[in-house]
Amino acid sequence: MKIGDKINIWKNKPFDKETINKITELEKNEEELNERFHSDLEFGTGGIRGLMGIGTNRINKYTISKFTQGIANYLNNTLKKESKTIIIAYDNRRNSKFFSDEVAKVFSANNFNVLIFDDVRPTPLLSFSIRHFNADGGIMITASHNPPEYNGYKVYNSFGGQIVPPDDKKISDSIKKISFEEIKWDNKKTKVNIIDENFDDFYFKKIISNSILEKKNRKNLKIVYSSLHGTGIKSVPQLLKKAGYNDINLVENQCFIDENFLNTSSSNPEDNIAFNETINLADKINGEIIITTDPDADRLGVGVRDFKKDWILLNGNQLMILLFSFLIERKEFKNEDFFVSTTLVSSPLFEKIAKKNKIECKICQTGFKWIADIIEREKDKKFLCGGEESFGFLYGDEVRDKDAASASLLFCDMFSFLKLKGETVVSYLNGIYKNYGFYYDKLFTKTKKGANGISEIKKQIEFLRLNPPKKIAGVNISKIDDYKMGLSYLKTGKINKIDLPKTNLIIYHLEDNSRISVRPSGTEPKIKFYINLYSKFNKAFVLNEGSEKLEKKLNEIIKHFN
Repeated sequence: MKIGDKINIWKNKPFDKETINKITELEKNEEELNERFHSDLEFGTGGIRGLMGIGTNRINKYTISKFTQGIANYLNNTLKKESKTIIIAYDNRRNSKFFSDEVAKVFSANNFNVLIFDDVRPTPLLSFSIRHFNADGGIMITASHNPPEYNGYKVYNSFGGQIVPPDDKKISDSIKKISFEEIKWDNKKTKVNIIDENFDDFYFKKIISNSILEKKNRKNLKIVYSSLHGTGIKSVPQLLKKAGYNDINLVENQCFIDENFLNTSSSNPEDNIAFNETINLADKINGEIIITTDPDADRLGVGVRDFKKDWILLNGNQLMILLFSFLIERKEFKNEDFFVSTTLVSSPLFEKIAKKNKIECKICQTGFKWIADIIEREKDKKFLCGGEESFGFLYGDEVRDKDAASASLLFCDMFSFLKLKGETVVSYLNGIYKNYGFYYDKLFTKTKKGANGISEIKKQIEFLRLNPPKKIAGVNISKIDDYKMGLSYLKTGKINKIDLPKTNLIIYHLEDNSRISVRPSGTEPKIKFYINLYSKFNKAFVLNEGSEKLEKKLNEIIKHFN
């Protein structure tokens, strides 16, 4: 459909007068109008995410309601039962409460029973609630760690995980068939009920009942926490206190709900600047652990002191290998009964640890939804834990998504256990590197915004696909895995098939056991380069010097891809 035809649709019913007036105003700026209508929002990685505003490729009342109508149609056609239930939660972002009400209207108008939380809640709590109430699915209004001008929602299935193929394709097809005139907004208020804060206690009790350390063994740790204005303030402090950690010090100017993320330069724990205020407070009170969570509190960021008492901000790969190693040390289990899972772009060290300890490790595509899918498909086996490089970790299967609250409790328990032994997190991490080898992990991204951004990203990755290098930063490539083609190209010339669902991902394996993975982001206009540089950890190895040496190599790799 031409842009002009799209714009004309938006100048008539069912669009309200305010929207029509804004369209008329936008017509004075042709470039801006084209930017908003040049394409339609795509149903992507487990849902939708985008800039808020008027237009077909923006998040607004009409696009979000159209997506919801498509999901309702799909579920009504798929679920052969009279009574169906959807649970809705929302975070602290601009318009999140408004969007949650619009989504509830559409579902109730389509004869769904709707349970909606009475206030902002973390994403993991929605996942837990779906299983608790035996619901048919859930919607989380959030844009996760994206900037404040973004919003969207994640779509969850009946077992509490984000949707995966083929359901996402079927839902997308259902949405594309719908016109705006077909959206049902005549909601049935009797079908909408509230979940209040009393429910949260079920979640806290379940997490604590599954924890490793007994309450009596928990040390009086001095913890500094910031929710970065997000929903973690509803879960992390309460869970830690109920578990027995009472010395929790909040960064007060970041621990209130704010849609503009007023007092932080970043709401993403992956960004070191997100820790500035927690570090300042921890230095003042001599804190031992600093913790941050992203807006919907599924990502966990942690910092600890090194031997010189300087702060080390652990990356997502370090966090997951620490927690996994601690579980192996403390958990009593028969190895053959348990399995773990991680993603293709996460540190190879996770799989190495599993292999050495004779624990089955299932590798899946990028995104925690794939780990959740494996947990469900392998429900006859016991799931120990799963982790991904993007600061996501899950222990146990009551929640089917990464969970910052439960991971923060596990981390504090690990810290307590090590403190009791006279060890530190850094010495424990060094021990892991000594046993399995050292990996220096970095994420490098290239952003391509605007109407041509998506096509430029596709062209650049396709160029890499069609022009495979033989060396990167002076090191020979031993193998290239192309997950879009489903083929693995060996240096010898042999080609093997890859037994995983196809996705737009290329992984370069270097002869020195390093690895570079390249893929487009599923949520932002970016190309992501996941770099895992390997070094042997021998007696002469010094962590800081080793990191500096590999940093030089990292810069050579970035130069290669630029």
